[in-house]
Amino acid sequence: MDIPPTIGLILAGGRSRRMGTDKALVTLAGRSLAAHVIERLAPQVDEVVISSNAPRVDFGVSVLPDVLGGYCGPLAGVHAALARFPDAAVVSVAVDLPLLPRDLVARLKTGWDGVRCRYAVCGDRHALAILWPPAFANSLWNYLTQGRRSVSDWLEHHGEPVPVPSDGDADLRLNINTPADLARAVGLVAHRGR
Repeated sequence: MDIPPTIGLILAGGRSRRMGTDKALVTLAGRSLAAHVIERLAPQVDEVVISSNAPRVDFGVSVLPDVLGGYCGPLAGVHAALARFPDAAVVSVAVDLPLLPRDLVARLKTGWDGVRCRYAVCGDRHALAILWPPAFANSLWNYLTQGRRSVSDWLEHHGEPVPVPSDGDADLRLNINTPADLARAVGLVAHRGR
């Protein structure tokens, strides 16, 4: 199958309640979490955009607001990207994954049929690292307008897991949601020689 152009979507529209401040702007090893994710994602895709409804620092990439009003969760950001780029596949990643694998997109695309989502799993959990087919904009819109928000439920019906183990300087298990997570991340990043 011919792989369509790929948009890297950084999901940064969350409320960051557990962190107490905007996670995209939290600093790790001298750079914002958003900068870490952009640096790792950009070489893997044709274009990077950030999903957010709030104004923030200019990261040098386009900011894409949700089409749906109110806070509808990460799937609303994915829908906005699929609607904005109808001929492209979208790889969504959370802004709080600073050790994103540098070959994540290649792993997700390997063996992809272009019909189902492929999502990265590391150990027993999945991150919001998902390859979305271009054709999912309408079905995702229907899902969201029915009041449904669960990424896990969506993936249960439309997804295929792809093992992405932790190795070298990549670890999808490092998900920074709280100040305690950030403190642990500082040690991990220093240990891995970021």
